[in-house]
Amino acid sequence: MNMNMVEFVGAKHAGQYRNDKDGARKVPYTEHLHGVASVVASALDLTNEVNDDNLRRDMISAALGHDLIEDTNATESEIVSVTNNRTLRFIKELTNPEDDAHTDRYMDQISAASEEARIIKYADLIENTMSVAYNLNILGRDWLEGFYNPILSRTTAVLQATEFVRYPKTADMLRTCLKINTDLLNDRAASVSR
Repeated sequence: MNMNMVEFVGAKHAGQYRNDKDGARKVPYTEHLHGVASVVASALDLTNEVNDDNLRRDMISAALGHDLIEDTNATESEIVSVTNNRTLRFIKELTNPEDDAHTDRYMDQISAASEEARIIKYADLIENTMSVAYNLNILGRDWLEGFYNPILSRTTAVLQATEFVRYPKTADMLRTCLKINTDLLNDRAASVSR
């Protein structure tokens, strides 16, 4: 396959949207994926804790493709043909083997995941929380309180309970960004009706 990760992710997630509710503006799902990759790239640039250019590339590629196995028909062999085995490993560490209603196994998986995958998971939560905050009028407080907040609080607790030996500055910075976005979400929720 002669396709780079951006093209591959775009093709596999084609036709998928966020906030596709009640006539709201459809947002291509790839915007979330690019947002997560951007958070990872910015964090790594700011902390300079990853000096291996290949590892940095693989982390950003995994951030971009973190939902491929979970939400598309992408195969592991296709992912490896576009990237490599390490990127696939990170993606697999980030893939929920069940669904958002069943998270016990996934929380154990995240807790045991590599630091690289947990950095990407922080970025995923940051981007998701910002998106929810700015689209709360579409999603509604019932959805927030019944669906998103339980996932956010549980995943945040799992990540905070894990140690970051290789990337402590990156993890601290992302933890702070997530707190800021969570505070923003809570402020917005207070002003949105059910």
